[in-house]
Amino acid sequence: MPKITKRPNETARFNRSQKILIFICVILLVFGFSTRIMGGNAASKSGYDLFTMLRYSLIEKPTRTILNFSKDISSLWNVQSENDELRQEIASQKMYKSELDDTKRRLAELEALQGITSNDQYNSIGATVIARDVQGWSNVMTINVGSNDGITKDMSVISSKGLLGRVVEVHDKTSKVQLLTAEKTDSQVSIKIELSTDKSTTGSLETYDKTTGMFTANIFDSTVEIKKGMKVVTSGIGGATPSGILIGEVQDVEKLYNAEGVKIQIKPAVDFNDFTYVSVLKVK
Repeated sequence: MPKITKRPNETARFNRSQKILIFICVILLVFGFSTRIMGGNAASKSGYDLFTMLRYSLIEKPTRTILNFSKDISSLWNVQSENDELRQEIASQKMYKSELDDTKRRLAELEALQGITSNDQYNSIGATVIARDVQGWSNVMTINVGSNDGITKDMSVISSKGLLGRVVEVHDKTSKVQLLTAEKTDSQVSIKIELSTDKSTTGSLETYDKTTGMFTANIFDSTVEIKKGMKVVTSGIGGATPSGILIGEVQDVEKLYNAEGVKIQIKPAVDFNDFTYVSVLKVK
């Protein structure tokens, strides 16, 4: 059999073709492997994103919403509680201020009353108002001194600003005082008006008008000139009430043409709704 011998050129072409084929296969394998890896990562990433979205939507977001809502409710409750505490504190401060103002008023009233000392006309006995009848507020009050303290009927009672009334009922430790504003009174108070340093005119205190808050008084002398703003004090006539105790000031003057005298309106010096401490005057 004849021996076949390959030519060198054919062998070289075969080797080169193999190399090209192998290179193409390698390229295809690398490309395929890369594509698979990338596809797998994308799928994995897509799966991860879907899981994350579901977890966030179904678990994390509702949980966070509930927690935030709970925090908001807790914060709202805390704010409400703080507001309630602030309201209570403000109310307490108002109460304390009211109590302080009342204490200051009482101290000022007491200090002013202490300035009214006993003199050559009378001795003063300090007292505190302990009761006033609501229905008869303008008529009678009860004070915490009585016969054991030297109180007797018809003694005059004053506040730090002027005449209040007179004692009408006495017990051992308490007394009842009829106010000048009483609807019915069985005694009239003698008054006088200082016209000048050396001249005065007298009269009597008649009634009190709740509507106007004024006293009505009759001045016996119709020839005198009485002006608005003149001071009206007790005259001391009769001996039951010392002279010079302030009653008020002239507010209006009316001539009585059909009778002798002058009718005047007097604005009280005393606020009959606002006093706590009083003095009972014992004439010497």
